[in-house]
Amino acid sequence: MQIDFSFITILLAMAKLSLLALTGYLFYQLKLINGEFVDMMSKVLVRLLFPALIVSKTITNLDFKEIPYWWALPLSAMAYALAGMLLGWVVLRVLKGFSSPRELMCASGFQNCGYLPMNLIAFAFAGEAQARLLVYVILFVFGFDLIMWSIVPLFLSGRLRSDFTVSKFFNVPVLATFFSVSWVAIFGNNSLPAVMMDPVGQLGQAAFPMAMFVLGAFLNRYKAFRPKDPGPVAVTTIVKLLVLPALVMPILLMVNMAPDLKFFLFLQAMLPTAVSMVVVGSFTGADNEFLSSVIFYTHLAAIITMPLCLGIFRVLGG
Repeated sequence: MQIDFSFITILLAMAKLSLLALTGYLFYQLKLINGEFVDMMSKVLVRLLFPALIVSKTITNLDFKEIPYWWALPLSAMAYALAGMLLGWVVLRVLKGFSSPRELMCASGFQNCGYLPMNLIAFAFAGEAQARLLVYVILFVFGFDLIMWSIVPLFLSGRLRSDFTVSKFFNVPVLATFFSVSWVAIFGNNSLPAVMMDPVGQLGQAAFPMAMFVLGAFLNRYKAFRPKDPGPVAVTTIVKLLVLPALVMPILLMVNMAPDLKFFLFLQAMLPTAVSMVVVGSFTGADNEFLSSVIFYTHLAAIITMPLCLGIFRVLGG
C-alpha cells in the first residue's frame, strides 16, 4: 500500500497533536486537575481504553493474508529498544562521567510508540491507510509492552538478574493483543458480534484525545525546564531524535519492503522518549528528574524534528 504524505501534512498533524496536549498541560497548570487525577486517567488508558482500541482495531483490520509479516512488528519494537539502549551505552563509554546511566540508556531506547503515532496517524491519514497503520502500531506496541513493563523496571532498579520471572511479561495491553490476534487466527477478522464490537470500538476511539490530554498533563507534572545536569539531557535528545533516525533511514531505503511498512518503521525510529518511563521510574526509585527532562525536551523538539526527518525520508525515496 502506497502512503501519501508530505512535510506539511505531518507538520499540521503535529500542530493539532500539540494543541490537544496543550489542553492537558493548561488544565494541570491551572490546577483544574491534579496528579491523582492524571494517574487515574493513565490507568484508565492502559487498562481500558487502549486495550479496547487494540481489540477493536485488530479484530476489524488484521488480515494474516494481507499482513503475513505481522510477527515482525513486535520483534522490530524490541530491536529498536535494544538499538537505542546500545547507542546510550556507547554515549556513556565515550562521554564519561554522566550521571544516571541506566536512565540515559532507557530514555534512548524506548519511544512514545503508542499514543503519539496513533494520534499522528489519525490526523494525517484516512481510510484503509489509517486502519493499516493503526494495526501496525498495535502490533509494534505488543513488543514494546513486553519489555517496558517487565525488563525495564528490573533494569532501572538493578535487579534484572535476581528478580526476573516470565510472569512479568503479562499486562493488560499485552493480553488484549494476544486475545485479538488469537481471535483473528481462529475466527477471522470482523467476526466479533456488533453488539460487542460497537461499544468496544467507541471506548477505543476515546483513547485518541485522552492519550494526548494525559500526555500534556504528564509533561507539566514532570517538567524540568532547568535540569540539574543539562548535558546528558541534550545528548539523549540528540541520540533519540537525530542519531537513531539517521542510522535507520539508509537501512530502510535500501531494503525492499511495502511502502506503508517502510514509512511506519521510520516513524517509530524518530519518536520522543516514552512518557511511561516516568511511571516506571516512580516505582523503581529511578532518577525521575532526569527522565522527566528528557521526556519534556524530546517531545518539544519532536514538533520540528519529526516533520523534518519525514520530509527528508520522502525526498530520498521513502
